[in-house]
Amino acid sequence: MPLFENPFALQIPVRVGYFSIVFYVNQNLHVISSEVNSVPHNHHDYELRYVSSGTCKQVISGEVFTVSKGGCLVTQPMEYHWQSWSPKNSDSIQYNLRFSVKAPAKNNEGATEAYERFLRLLSEIRILQDERGKLGVLFELLTDEIYHQQYGIVQSVRGICTQIIVELIRMSGQDVKIFPTEELKYHGHERLRLDQFFLAKYLTNVRIQDLAAEMNVSVRQVNYIMHKLYGMSFLQKLTEMRLQHALTQLTYTDDSIAAISKSCGFQNQNYFAKCFQKLYSVTPSDYRRTTQKRLK
Repeated sequence: MPLFENPFALQIPVRVGYFSIVFYVNQNLHVISSEVNSVPHNHHDYELRYVSSGTCKQVISGEVFTVSKGGCLVTQPMEYHWQSWSPKNSDSIQYNLRFSVKAPAKNNEGATEAYERFLRLLSEIRILQDERGKLGVLFELLTDEIYHQQYGIVQSVRGICTQIIVELIRMSGQDVKIFPTEELKYHGHERLRLDQFFLAKYLTNVRIQDLAAEMNVSVRQVNYIMHKLYGMSFLQKLTEMRLQHALTQLTYTDDSIAAISKSCGFQNQNYFAKCFQKLYSVTPSDYRRTTQKRLK
């Protein structure tokens, strides 16, 4: 009997690299060939048909394709297709997932190029073989999420669908470059890398150009990443860390304010005092006097 007895439909938008993909999940996600009454049809979406056991014969635009275990068949939008099955054939277990690719804004050149590369990739492939078995595992996880429908299902399904697309690209063996360069290098650990950079160099004569060279991106991209992760510019972050160091110096040393200013990277004492008061609403001298009196 069918795994999903009650009809359902789930539409999941996913951000993949530069552009958006919308996945359509329904009760045909997991099927047994003998239980599918397939008639010639088409739709405006791409369709992935993954065979987890047995053999599937699919007719696409009049041509018959045979897909064995671990094979993934890609059907293009508007292609008429149906499953060729007879009682003489053994059953096959299949997963079916439809998706559409949303065109990016026309003023985003990088996203448009990535979008066109991805569409070309999809047009060039018909059957891919899941040598590592990873795509099969992802479809099993997706089916489990849909079957049990536990708390957080949408977030979990979104993550699995993203992985399915990434694995599909890997299986193709093509480098379609759909992910921005800085995301490819720093995604997932960029905050740690930047924290490490500032901790190592905030007391030196470091410049934004040094960080740009470290990240292999432009100065403009550095400030974009800084605002995304810290909500401030490179200079604001650098100044904040230097002033935090000055707090320690003012509290636990008897060094002159001029010496502290210089050791914290400020060449001008008046500028140091101005920045300090702007951030802490008190002058360096008053802060030292109040703090050291409290510690005695």
